[in-house]
Amino acid sequence: MTAVVKTNGPIPDGKLHVGAAKEVHDMNWKQRCLEAAAGIVLIALPVHAQQVGPTDRDERIVSFIHRANVHEIAAANLAKAKSSSQDVKDFADQMITDRQSADEQLHSYAQAHKIDLDGLRRHLTDVDNQRLEYERESKALGSATGEWAFTWENANVARRENAKTLARLRSLDGAAFDREFASDMVQGHQRVIDGLVDARDRGIDPGLRNLIDSLLPTVKHHLEMAQALQGVVAKA
Repeated sequence: MTAVVKTNGPIPDGKLHVGAAKEVHDMNWKQRCLEAAAGIVLIALPVHAQQVGPTDRDERIVSFIHRANVHEIAAANLAKAKSSSQDVKDFADQMITDRQSADEQLHSYAQAHKIDLDGLRRHLTDVDNQRLEYERESKALGSATGEWAFTWENANVARRENAKTLARLRSLDGAAFDREFASDMVQGHQRVIDGLVDARDRGIDPGLRNLIDSLLPTVKHHLEMAQALQGVVAKA
């Protein structure tokens, strides 16, 4: 905004009156101070005060944890129904208890951050499938995006692998079931640990990082239990 400067009488020789120049300088200085102060206030605001809602990354991490919980509960229920090993049944009981507890914590976080877990799962699956199809077409056409084709497939790997694993488990019985179940638990828990460790070191919501930190020790203990179970069923 241009300041209107009032002067008493003509300005001699085209030179700005000293008092007017000082007034303009003072007004510009005050404006700069106000702008700087506003910037400092914005920077000083905590992250949760600046962030309107969860980021896409936060939502994907929440979805990843939820899918892992749902899969392990489903696999453990199959183990209780199909296995003849008490060691497998006991492990399955522990998985159901701990994973249900983890999912309750996740639901509390999701509710507090206005995240619809079921709706998010459907939405992310649709988005991933659409992008995957687009990337496949781009690769087939030899476009510039072809080199990036299938990068979104990673987002669907766990979902597809979980579905295949459950289908295999349903087709097995006895010792064969126990070995497949134990193998899935080892591989699945390792994937979850790798994913959570990677996620917590990224720029995510502090509350989500705290949730990950609270879940990791239990998941790591489950991996140790699964590895021990794998050794037991291998001898059966």
